Amino acid sequence: MSVPRTTAPSVLFTLVMLLVMGLSASVLAGGDEPVDEDGDGYDVSEDCDDQDDDVNPGEDEVCDDGIDNDCDGVDWVAGQDLDGDGESPDADGCDGADCDDEDPVLNSADADADTVTSCNGDCDDTVATGAAASPALDEVCGDGVDNDCSGAADDEDLDSDGSVSLPCDGEDCDDSNATTNPDAGESDATCGDGVDNDCDTFVDELDEDCFQEPEVSAGLDQQARYLGGNQIVVLDGSGTTDGNEADVLTYTWTLNTDPATFPGVTVEFITDPASAYAYLRFHADPGTEATSWDFSATLVVTDGVHTTDADDENATVSAHIYRPTSYSSVGCTVTRAEARVLPLLFALLLILGLRRRQD
Repeated sequence: MSVPRTTAPSVLFTLVMLLVMGLSASVLAGGDEPVDEDGDGYDVSEDCDDQDDDVNPGEDEVCDDGIDNDCDGVDWVAGQDLDGDGESPDADGCDGADCDDEDPVLNSADADADTVTSCNGDCDDTVATGAAASPALDEVCGDGVDNDCSGAADDEDLDSDGSVSLPCDGEDCDDSNATTNPDAGESDATCGDGVDNDCDTFVDELDEDCFQEPEVSAGLDQQARYLGGNQIVVLDGSGTTDGNEADVLTYTWTLNTDPATFPGVTVEFITDPASAYAYLRFHADPGTEATSWDFSATLVVTDGVHTTDADDENATVSAHIYRPTSYSSVGCTVTRAEARVLPLLFALLLILGLRRRQD
């Protein structure tokens, strides 16, 4: 029996496929998840030695062991001073005190003798002011020192709401309450609590954030028939509303029409700031030839903080006063038709009277 001969190209193809499969298996496990062969939490793209779980970016460097323990590309040796601050690293085998040998600002120096170093968060180690600066201290307003090492001097923020207290020239009117500051704002939940929550000096109903301006209503347009004497037209602003029942509203009525434009007419406009009503008292001389007069008036209302807009379409109302065509020009309230009937009635009464006498 003869055995088929395997050609060289087919053998080469098989070897290439096995190599590709082997590489894929070494990089991927469980689908597309990167491989972490030493199980230290770092995959091969981060771990400079994925066969040793004590070597990865999260480890501390060890001096003189010949290993780049933290995978930063530098193998530490005893007595080194990489940042030039005069201290060797505080690391295993280095016998130094520098907490970060790659940052000259961070070391064990304590020039101000406050027992706090830059490694412990000391932001000022100078002899002049360093003793007054430490993460454990409270901010002191006005001394120009960053006492609590927050990053800025005189920025006291006792309630940690991000707003500086008033004594430190800030805007937080209550630095003991994190819900009270310029950014807190007023809302339906806080309006009425008696607190100036947004530190704008206005409390509750006096704060424009709590309640909107009144909704003005000058009432309906009026028409009145003039039959002589005095005619009073009532303008009604009682439909004005306000979101806060505790507000005291002030009503300001303005008569827009100048009565002087109507010859022979006397007008008195009666208002009271505490009343929603205005009264237009009208009188026309008996001899005036005009038969109608038109007036307009505007109502503006304020709750002490907000004032309505005079241009609001609901703020202006009109009053039309007219004299019926049957009204006598001499001021008598008897109509012309009635004037024609009166002589007939008088004659009838006279005839009836004569008949009674004859009887």
